[in-house]
Amino acid sequence: MKNVFKNFVLIFSVLVFCFLSVVVPKASTVNVVTKTSDKLLGNFIESAYNIFYNRESDLDGFTYWYEMLGSGKASAKYFIEKFVLESSEFSKTTKLKQDFVDKIYRFILGRETDEEGMEYWLNYIDSRILHYYKSEYPSNYTNSEILTLRWNINDSPKVIHDVVNKIISGGEFAIRISFMNIKLYKDDVILSTERSNPSSVYNSVTRNINYEDNSEAVLKAEKDADDLQKELSKRPGALSLKNKILKYLGNNINNVAVSFYDATTHEFFDINGDVLFKAGSTHKVPLNIVLYDLVQAGKIDLNDKVAYVHEKHYEGGAGVLQNSIVNNTLPPQKFSELSKRSLLNSDNIAANMLITGINQYTSLYREYGNILGYPLNRIGNMFSTNEMNMFLKKLYYNEKNNPYYKDIIEYLKKSSTGVRIGRYIPESIVANKYGAYQGNYHDIGIVFGDRPFILSIYTKDVADPETIISNIAKIVYER
Repeated sequence: MKNVFKNFVLIFSVLVFCFLSVVVPKASTVNVVTKTSDKLLGNFIESAYNIFYNRESDLDGFTYWYEMLGSGKASAKYFIEKFVLESSEFSKTTKLKQDFVDKIYRFILGRETDEEGMEYWLNYIDSRILHYYKSEYPSNYTNSEILTLRWNINDSPKVIHDVVNKIISGGEFAIRISFMNIKLYKDDVILSTERSNPSSVYNSVTRNINYEDNSEAVLKAEKDADDLQKELSKRPGALSLKNKILKYLGNNINNVAVSFYDATTHEFFDINGDVLFKAGSTHKVPLNIVLYDLVQAGKIDLNDKVAYVHEKHYEGGAGVLQNSIVNNTLPPQKFSELSKRSLLNSDNIAANMLITGINQYTSLYREYGNILGYPLNRIGNMFSTNEMNMFLKKLYYNEKNNPYYKDIIEYLKKSSTGVRIGRYIPESIVANKYGAYQGNYHDIGIVFGDRPFILSIYTKDVADPETIISNIAKIVYER
């Protein structure tokens, strides 16, 4: 059926071309057809920037997509996926389900949503969220509670993918695409025509930024989810475990933070989970998550190298690279080697060089904020245990099937030394990262096995912090 429809679109395009060939004088046939399709294509690209990013396109970005789509190297489906599914800019400007539906309607169908259409798509989105993600939550969570917690559409990339594919497969969008003489799908065939100069098309497009401030609605959805999360954390199970740890901590309660997540029941709790600590080497886990996200996106090649600058990168303490420094110099290091050393040996120099390497392509803290869902306007290596658990959950679930995440986990497993989180737990199932800095002693990790869980523990100025960390992990493991 899909092939029949694709053939229909191709035949329709040919008929349009033939019609214009008849009604337009021969000498201007190519120019008229080309200019008509090019103007439509230009407006199509510009509207993507206007609608999805709430801004005008830049000439470089416009030219890139104009040439990719116009030449048939990229399809409309690929274009939309890049603009929506793989864009941090989209995730910042579009969070509410209603806003997402409205933007998809305006861009793909070229019109506003009606009440009936909005209701249909919101119900469809909710049904797909429950289909894909309900199993991640405790069985006693209601559908309404799950949907409240998962209010941000960007938390459900599989659902975004389903909605986009469902809408673009409709005939209305295919006909619009045919007038632009571009591919809908990568295997489609388009007419070979000479395209207009991208700069001239760029200067002629219609720009219409219709930005609607929904920040209050976003804040309300965030608050509703936070309030519900606090209420759910008091339910039996997580509450009982939390009380055991509180009893154990006693007078140390104000100097210890704990965040726990059960990967089987999806129960969770935290103690001082939002308090910021000097994270020490625990930050090397999110650092490498960002690195491998950029590798998967094709922005960084693991074989590329980072130059060593002694004044900027040297740091004593853990690591092996410091032993290779001669006269304040060190050969450039591959990203792959820096990643390995930063996790396997907790190498401080490797981590510092990774930070420099990543910041050449993007802002590291902006990428952290994209993962956490809010901007990190901080100075210094400051994180909370709740934030570390969010990074570890991303690593554990690996929803985008990043093939490099397994390397992070393996490095963490190999670096485990049977202390702290791993003292009373079989070493083979522990993937953890220890950190220490000026009275701050921490450990974060994933414990696999029959009842996997994620645990982050930060301490500051307590006596015998390693014993405290290992005993908390033991209480959790024996739950």
